[in-house]
Amino acid sequence: MAIRKVVVFVVALVVVWEACDGFGLCNLQQQDLMACQPAVAKDHPTKPSAGCCKAIKVLTPEDIECLCDVKNNKPNLLHYFGVDPGRCMQLPGLCEYPVAVNC
Repeated sequence: MAIRKVVVFVVALVVVWEACDGFGLCNLQQQDLMACQPAVAKDHPTKPSAGCCKAIKVLTPEDIECLCDVKNNKPNLLHYFGVDPGRCMQLPGLCEYPVAVNC
């Protein structure tokens, strides 16, 4: 019985992993989000990487609005991933991308 539970858990884990493989948010793909994660971490954030800034510089005003919606209406999602919402709003400036972020 215990082995069966482990097998079911592993299968479920693989299904979830595969489903998340193409995960994106507000036109940022998974690799873009991962590139920016260290720069927006709640604990010990780093300077944004070149890959992160490249992703930030192609955001449209609609993408920024979508990210503001996540910040304002789904803060638990950001906290779950250890992300500082205030630091997110600083990324365009840190990446020298002159876009207004008014969330």
